[in-house]
This record gives sequence, structure tokens and C-alpha cells, in this order.
Amino acid sequence: MQEHPRHFFGIIGITTFTKLLMNIARRMVYPFAPEFARGLSVDLSAITSVIAMNQATAILGPVGASFADRYGYKLLMLWALGFLTIGTFAAGFIPLYSVLVVCLFLAGLSKSIFDPSLQAFLGSFVPFEHRGKIIGITELAWAGSTLGGIPMAGLLIQRFSWQTPFWIMGLLSLICFGLILKFMPKDPLKKKNSRTAPSPFGSNWKTIVRNRQVLGILLFSFFMSLASDNLFVIYGAWLEQSYGLSLTAIGLSTILIGIAELLGEGFTVLFSDRIGLKRSILIGTGLCTLAYFLLPALDTGLFFVLTGLFLVFLSFEFTIVTAMSLTTELVPDLRASTMSAFYAIGGLGRVAGAFAGGMLWSSSGLAGISLVSGGCTLMALVCALVGFSRSKKRAQ
Repeated sequence: MQEHPRHFFGIIGITTFTKLLMNIARRMVYPFAPEFARGLSVDLSAITSVIAMNQATAILGPVGASFADRYGYKLLMLWALGFLTIGTFAAGFIPLYSVLVVCLFLAGLSKSIFDPSLQAFLGSFVPFEHRGKIIGITELAWAGSTLGGIPMAGLLIQRFSWQTPFWIMGLLSLICFGLILKFMPKDPLKKKNSRTAPSPFGSNWKTIVRNRQVLGILLFSFFMSLASDNLFVIYGAWLEQSYGLSLTAIGLSTILIGIAELLGEGFTVLFSDRIGLKRSILIGTGLCTLAYFLLPALDTGLFFVLTGLFLVFLSFEFTIVTAMSLTTELVPDLRASTMSAFYAIGGLGRVAGAFAGGMLWSSSGLAGISLVSGGCTLMALVCALVGFSRSKKRAQ
């Protein structure tokens, strides 16, 4: 790939745009849930139930990734795009609640398969010293969905209907499928006598969990994700109750979060390889812990509160994207399985954080949220330190 840099960066552009489509399909239901409920003539609770199921698809990612390690990363990325194309076209043309359920399930599943397969693919082609920059570029699709994709979907829904964004995403997904099929190179050939590459799902996990570094980074992913969703599920209620913000104003605050995510990903691209991936994770986790603990002290005015939220999401995004880059090198023969485990354990952390956040907000308010999120982030830092404390491998 280094011999054809233009072709390589073309692949990066295509796959980043594909990730953008998957992120929009998965996140779009959050701000527009009432419109979906009205369009389908169902209760709002029916839509929120779909959101929970969407998050749960991260747990299925390791199953798909085990096939990626065995049959090839490109093949699984194409399967993931196929799921997204079918689901979005179906929701765009068939206005039924059951179809929307299937669509969002397939959207979540496609992302859970595509992301680790892509990162494993990049791990096979990109030298480790440039891994943070390249993976950071692809992760710009996450912030892009907040800053551009979801607002554009809102305009389409307002101008036409809630189905319009789906069939447009279906068409774009089909185009991306053709581009990846034609231009993405095949995976590097693995040695036939490799015992890890062709292993089935259960054996892959046994290999992964025996690795001290992987266990440390998986626990890191769990606690970081728990801390993030513990705050994310209540920040709207916090702004509304404490500062009287309307739903529209709270929605606009999402743009601030998107900018913070964009900067965090940009810092990964610019600085993580120069500083060192492990050192960057430690610095980012420390700053994120401090930002969580400062939130109650900043709860004196809207400007200070938004500044605190900005710092939390910036440091979190920088840290988690850098951790993804490091994880790609921990078990090179099982990159997709390792990355999917990272996402799956992180998904469990998000579920735990969502439940904890609601209960903590009701019982102890912002102080409880800040203490738990900061404490969990500190625990993530400890897990990372313990996991790599005695490592002298290249990933260090």
C-alpha cells in the first residue's frame, strides 16, 4: 500500500464515508425518536426499546469478527455493507414498525462487524508507527455524523418524511459496496500453518483472554464506556432542570459535543503517534478523570457547564480512539476478534452506564454522576497500567 499512496488514501476515504453512513443510521433515531413514533403510530417507548436493542448488537460483533479473522477482513466488510443496504432500503420503502426494528438491528450489527474488520485490515497494511494517525482519520466519521449527518437527516425529515434519509443511505451504501468490492485489495495471505488465524470463535476468545495486555485494554474499554454513558444519559436532564434549556437548545448542544469529538479524533491523528500510543492513553485518561471530577465545581453557569462537557468528550474521544489504535497490534493474527472484543466489552459498559446514570441522577444528582464517572475512568487507568506493567512487546 505504501507504493500506491493515492490509492490507499482513496480506500481510507471510501471506508470513512461508509463508517459515516453506519454512524448516522445508528445514531439518527436518538434525536428524532418522537418523529419516528408519530410516523409509525406507536408509543415513544417502542422507539426507545429499539435503541436499547441497537446498542446490544455490539455484543454480537465478536461472532462476525471471528469469521473475519478466518475468511478475510474485506469479505466481512462487504457483508456488513450488505446488511446496512438491505436494512436502510427496507425502512425507506416499507413504513412498518417491525421493519424499522429489523433496520436498526442490521445497522447496529453492520457497524459492529465493519469497524473491527476495517481496523484489523488497517493493522495489516499500516506500519504501527502510523497506526494512530490512520485509524484516527477513519474515526472522524463519528464526529461527522453528529456535525453533518444528523442535521442533514433532520432537514430531510422536515422537508419530506422520516423515511427519506433511509432510502438515501441505502443508495449510498450500495455505491460504497461497489467501490470497496472493486478497489479494496485482498487481505494479506496468512501462513497456512498458523494455528490462530483459522480458529473458530471459541478458540479465538481463549487465545485473546490469555493475553495480559488484551485483558487490561478490555477492562479499560468497559470502565471508560461505563463512565461516558453514565454522564451522557443524564446531561440533557441536567441542562433542562438546572438551566431551563429547551429541547431545541439541548439538541444544539449536541453540536458542541460533535466539535469536541472531532477535536479529540484530530488530536489522535496529529499527536498520538508522536507522543506514543501508550503514553497518549495515560495522558488522555488522566485528563478525562480530572474533567469528570471538576463538573460539580463548574456547575455555576451555563458557559462553565458546557466547557466542562466539552473537556470531558474531547479527552474521552482522544483516549478511546488512541486505545483502538493500540489494540490493533496486541494479537496480530486475531486483529478483528480482538477489536470486536474491545467493542463488545465497551458495549456492556455502555449498558451498565445507562442504567447507573438514571439511578444515580435520581438519588444523588450531579455529585454522584461525577464521582462514579471519574472513579470508573480512574479504574480504567489502573487497568491499562496493570495490563502493560510488565510488557516489553512492540505495542508498548
